[in-house]
Amino acid sequence: MKNKNITTLLRHFFITIAIIFICTLVSLFFVELHIRTENIIMIYLLGVLFIVIETKQLVWGIASSFISIITFNYCFTQPLYSLHIHDPNYIITIIIFLIVSIITNILMGKLQKHAAIAHYNEQQTLAFYEISKSFLNLSGIQTIFMHTIHALYEYQNIISVLYYYDEKSKQLQRYQDDAMPLALHVVDEFAAWCYKHQKACGHATAINGSEQWSYHPLCHGEEILGVYAISHTPELTKENELFIHTLIAQMVMALEREQLYAQQEQSRIAIEKEKLRNNLLRSLSHDLRTPLTNIAGSSAVLLENDDVFDSEMKKKLMKSISSDAQWLTQLVENLLNMTRIQDGRLLLSKRCEVVDDIICEALQRCESRKGSHTISAHLPETIQLVNMDGQLIIQVLVNFIDNAIKHTQPTSHIDIYYTQKKGKACFEVSDDGNGIPDNMIDTLFDSFVTTKSERSDAKRGVGLGLSISKAIIEAHGGTIYAHNRADGHGAIFGFYL
Repeated sequence: MKNKNITTLLRHFFITIAIIFICTLVSLFFVELHIRTENIIMIYLLGVLFIVIETKQLVWGIASSFISIITFNYCFTQPLYSLHIHDPNYIITIIIFLIVSIITNILMGKLQKHAAIAHYNEQQTLAFYEISKSFLNLSGIQTIFMHTIHALYEYQNIISVLYYYDEKSKQLQRYQDDAMPLALHVVDEFAAWCYKHQKACGHATAINGSEQWSYHPLCHGEEILGVYAISHTPELTKENELFIHTLIAQMVMALEREQLYAQQEQSRIAIEKEKLRNNLLRSLSHDLRTPLTNIAGSSAVLLENDDVFDSEMKKKLMKSISSDAQWLTQLVENLLNMTRIQDGRLLLSKRCEVVDDIICEALQRCESRKGSHTISAHLPETIQLVNMDGQLIIQVLVNFIDNAIKHTQPTSHIDIYYTQKKGKACFEVSDDGNGIPDNMIDTLFDSFVTTKSERSDAKRGVGLGLSISKAIIEAHGGTIYAHNRADGHGAIFGFYL
């Protein structure tokens, strides 16, 4: 630093001497042209202005004014090459020149100072504009904080550490750039004290004033969000402090926007949950009524006419009760799995299962309610083992078969296939009904999506079976799909594991 100051001093000295020397040469040339001596002094005044412009320091302008007076007196006033002044009028000229040059130097210095301030303000305004614009595209507390830390260092060479109070852990979370070694010297206890008492501490304060870091509450209105710590190595200027306060204000606005977005997202989720609950209750009130009415009616008729009905009639009524009870069981299973999926509690118990056993179990569960449908299973010729949660995969197949039963004619055919495709286990349920409507292809696996069955006595599900099946398959890391058959007669539902 010392060598740099000496170099600058010598540079300014040689600039001053060089400009005055040039002015002297020009003045000697003008003397040869018989230009009046009083006009020659204006050349030195012009030289003084150039010196102030080049050195950007008022002291060199004033010094050059005195050197110019001495040079002018020595070279151009009688007697020549002497410091004596023969004509008293030159004394007045020299005094006026000295006053004018000093005033000019002062005005030029102020002009340069104002120009420097204007340039600095322009740079600051541009920096604030760029920072404000960049904050608009940020999301996430960590991203906002790290952007602030880097902006302080990039624009002002200021090292900072930020703290944010996490509601979940009930602690201050620290954010810093590990590439800045000074950030390691921050004392978390001082930040905690600052947050607790909502007062600044550290450097130049009444609390631990000898510290090289200052700690300030990060506030939004009356709410305290955290703490920001600033390094005072080197010492900060008022311009630095103004930049810090402005940048922190921009950061707080970004945090406020983030909080508003989080609240909006929570409100949206709450609305979706309420909508889901209303749809569930509305569907349950409709779908539970029919099988419960059938069970109650069949059991009442059976009890009241036990002595009248023959064994065939009794068997028919009990079969109807069993079918409705199994349907209710399937409905309850879907509802329970739906709640587990929404709460993130759907746990898989995977092990190697025999494909034949899985398909046969699914067929057995649908046997009582298949009606006049023909269900055929196309099993592999050899024993096939697949790593899966057997009970959940059975439920997926039951949902597929049940869906085919509901939306096809009573005499239709349903086929279950198992194949190996691209090294993956592939299960498919195919029917020969009317297929999937075009307007439902994209939403088929969403919750509460149902179609009107052409059968007047069909049991409409609550629209959860396929969405739950999708969640189960995705939990296995598989892929679920549905499409119409290539021949245009029916649909195919399947999944890969």
